[in-house]
Amino acid sequence: MENFPGIIAFVNQKGGVGKSTGAVHAADCFARQGKKVVLVDADAQQSSFQWVAELNESYPDLKLSSQAIMNPEDLFDKLQKLAEEYDLVVVDGPAKSNEITKAILARCHLALIPCRESIVELRSSGDVLRLIRQVRELRGDLPKAAIFLTQVKNGTVLLREAREALGDDPAIPLMETIIYDRQVFKDAPGQATTVYGMAGRPAKDAAQLYDALFTEALKIFNG
Repeated sequence: MENFPGIIAFVNQKGGVGKSTGAVHAADCFARQGKKVVLVDADAQQSSFQWVAELNESYPDLKLSSQAIMNPEDLFDKLQKLAEEYDLVVVDGPAKSNEITKAILARCHLALIPCRESIVELRSSGDVLRLIRQVRELRGDLPKAAIFLTQVKNGTVLLREAREALGDDPAIPLMETIIYDRQVFKDAPGQATTVYGMAGRPAKDAAQLYDALFTEALKIFNG
């Protein structure tokens, strides 16, 4: 039987790469599977916290809640307690805050790093990768970690080129699943939902991307 990570974090020192979109979709996806989920928003903008609050109004039957925790000491203390109370804790990490990111990495079991396709942005992810390696020296095998490409235009990304830009680190692999740029991802927050709650083929196709991403992430965690 596969193990399930109690705390999944979406982290990257770069802003605008899809951390909040990934975190909210993860929380909604697993809540729809019947898990009791809490999303912890560690970013000052609190966009994912508000998004989940609106989700709860639209889908009151979901076992989904949200909290905003932006103090690194509070995060370190509370994440472990939340993991004991909930089936899954999903953390939306901030940009440009090493101390908060370190606190998240010190507690999470799986760190997912969204990254846009440009070579400059791929290379800029090196800061968070270094933090992960430092934390893993202290925690042993944790957190498991992987990078995934987001906001990708169809046909413009070669995984080989991305691997060359990131370096070949088997401990922090580049995932095969790509989250392509879709208008429904931009529309979802305004409709107080995620692609999982939207009708139509574009939304279903977009939902399948995240389903594939989360399936691959769990395999990496158990690998």
